[in-house]
Amino acid sequence: MIIIYLVLGFCISSFIFIVGMCFQRKKIKDELLSMLKMNSQNYLKYFVNMANKKDFKLKNILDLIRVKFEKIYENSDDLNQENYVLRKIIDIVDEGILILNKDNVIYYLNDELKELFNLSNIEELFNKNLKDTSLKWILDFENLNFFEVPNKYTSINISCYVVEICNDLRVYKFKNVSEYKKLDYMSKEFVSNITHELKTPLTSIIGFSETLKNVEDENDRQMFYDIINREAIRLNNLISDILIFSEIETQNDLSKQKIDITSLLYSIKQLLYPQIHETNFKIKISDDKVVILNCEKYIRQIFINIMDNSIKHSFGTTLNINCSEDNENIYVNFSDDGIGIPEEEIKNIFDRFYKVLNSKSKGRGTGLGLSIVESSIQKINAKIGVFNNVDKGVTFKVTIPKK
Repeated sequence: MIIIYLVLGFCISSFIFIVGMCFQRKKIKDELLSMLKMNSQNYLKYFVNMANKKDFKLKNILDLIRVKFEKIYENSDDLNQENYVLRKIIDIVDEGILILNKDNVIYYLNDELKELFNLSNIEELFNKNLKDTSLKWILDFENLNFFEVPNKYTSINISCYVVEICNDLRVYKFKNVSEYKKLDYMSKEFVSNITHELKTPLTSIIGFSETLKNVEDENDRQMFYDIINREAIRLNNLISDILIFSEIETQNDLSKQKIDITSLLYSIKQLLYPQIHETNFKIKISDDKVVILNCEKYIRQIFINIMDNSIKHSFGTTLNINCSEDNENIYVNFSDDGIGIPEEEIKNIFDRFYKVLNSKSKGRGTGLGLSIVESSIQKINAKIGVFNNVDKGVTFKVTIPKK
């Protein structure tokens, strides 16, 4: 009897266990299927349909999960690769990039932003709210699409453009515009200076030509004629220099020719003979044979304007020109015996229309000669140095690369 009860109890227990297992299996199956449906309705539609079949085994659900996560990891690798590429692109652009989410939490910023605002460690700023960082002042401009960074936050000129992306991200693009500001200022100053320089001789020409109508004395008339002629020549020289300067600035013709530097210097000396003869100036050129392959028109402009500058402004009697070379460069030194240039003025002499403050040189030249020299120097990747000689006068040293 006891055996019968034991057998009966075992059967009942086994039945309950089997039923429990079935219910548990069905519960697991339903929960897993629900999860898969929620996350992968499109991608795993075919597998979900299979899972709804009665003969679908628990092993099939596990296989389904394995396939699902293999695909997730595969997609994750692709996304990580794309994310890496995008971050690298952002890092190499020449603009400072700051990306915020809708809660003003820093999503990303690049190295250029670090340089613009002297940030110490940008890694520490990731996932921080902007208001808790040194860049919190940007929030003052969050409703603007464009703004210029106030000087109290930077030592350079920086402009910022703001772009919204799907209302979830806001991208700030910071750019150093100091060079553009400088060019804009120089352009305005250039126009202003040209206007002034052109107006001065024109005013003299118009004024003295009007005065001539009422002048009867022949000596006075001749004096006024001389003034008008001198101012007309000055105006013509100014216009010529402006045209030359403009051509050098805008053209990029770097066709190269074989140039005998000594022969070129002698030809320029002949060109300047009227000025040399008028002032009893002497130009001595060394007979060193130096030949280079380069753009002759720029080198010619460099030499012409340095020599002309010495004749007009050195107030010396002689200009010595020496040529030399090594394996990499040729060197041409222009040394005069004049009054020299004040040390504090040397840094400014290549500026457009700049004239050294010297009563002797007042009114002489257009103020563009050495600007033409510098522009030509830049075109051929050459260098120029200016220094006062130990005894007297000044030396312009031109270094022209052979390659």
